[in-house]
Amino acid sequence: MRNLYDLLWVNAIVNSKGYKSKESDWKFGVYFIITVANSLNFFVLLLWLEFFNINARKFFFIFETNTVLTSALGGFLNFGLPFAIINYFVIFYKKRYVKLISKYSSTYNGKLALRYILGSILLVVITVIIVA
Repeated sequence: MRNLYDLLWVNAIVNSKGYKSKESDWKFGVYFIITVANSLNFFVLLLWLEFFNINARKFFFIFETNTVLTSALGGFLNFGLPFAIINYFVIFYKKRYVKLISKYSSTYNGKLALRYILGSILLVVITVIIVA
């Protein structure tokens, strides 16, 4: 499983336009897209748990007021922040991605990362249609 995660990141990094053209801000784009896809998959998992009446809400930050700002903050703290921290320390901390790029060859030409991102979005749409 770990190798697939590393391979996904190498595929996303090597095939990003910014990395290919040696731009300085390529990291944020790749980091943001993969982190959002990870967060969407976690959201789908929680929707399915709730669909089968398994209470997972006790592990999350829940704010009592119903405003857009608190909902966004809660969503970020519960879904985005854990993956942002994990992805940073596993991939970008001390330029670990350089070692991963030399270890794994990118034979998928960006198709693995693209399939993962599009699959994550499609999974959310299908889950929301079924659960709602």
